[in-house]
Amino acid sequence: MQVADRQSFGIFSEVAETYTRRPPFSRRLLKMLAHQTNEQGEKPTFADVGAGTGAIAYALADIGLSGYAIEPNIEMVAAGQRLGASYPNVSWINAAGEKTSLPDSSVDWVCYSSSFHWVNTREALQESMRILRPRGFFTITFFLMDLDSDPFQIEIESRIRDMAPALKRARPPIMAQMSTYESLLNQYTGLKNCISLATTEAIAMTEEQYVNYWAGSYDIPSQVSPELWTSILQMIAETFRARQPSSLRFRSTAWHAQRES
Repeated sequence: MQVADRQSFGIFSEVAETYTRRPPFSRRLLKMLAHQTNEQGEKPTFADVGAGTGAIAYALADIGLSGYAIEPNIEMVAAGQRLGASYPNVSWINAAGEKTSLPDSSVDWVCYSSSFHWVNTREALQESMRILRPRGFFTITFFLMDLDSDPFQIEIESRIRDMAPALKRARPPIMAQMSTYESLLNQYTGLKNCISLATTEAIAMTEEQYVNYWAGSYDIPSQVSPELWTSILQMIAETFRARQPSSLRFRSTAWHAQRES
């Protein structure tokens, strides 16, 4: 199996606090995934790997599940734990996806939260199979701006390219990898019946919320000067103020496969 190249954009430690204010992964899609996982009987135990600040882990807790938020960046863990006082059924582990520290056959659902492109594919899948119980589920999720049909966000991206022509965005290689996930999971020994689900939803946001969303970007500030990054954020704020979009479109996607018994 080919091992995915690791991304090298940015430092998550620098955006941990802002990351907590990002818009949420589709609750509708999460409930569909959880419903299928619940068909095993009792409430499943999940491992949200690459949990960031816990957006999906806490969303799963909101619908009655319990489990682990596993995140290798200690600043992200700290920010997530500060949000988690009301979620006693979510335990945090500062660990990588390739070595979660969980016991063998200890969870019913492994979910990668917009993080599978960061890990060594072979090692992460081996570790997931180790900690999954028979007939458990493995899921890769992504949450991205809609740059196909949202004219406002397309305009913002275009303006950023004008301001920083040499900028290399993280999105293109991520999108390229996403196109391989269904085939990867269908062909992986021990997994079966991979399904692909996606939904695009309009989310109402204020200017402050949208600028905060961008401030949590990890790829741009790692490649431009602090002054240019400040100018980009100012441009985003000014464009939002001028256009006053009623909502922004975001796309949630998931690839969901079951472990064989």
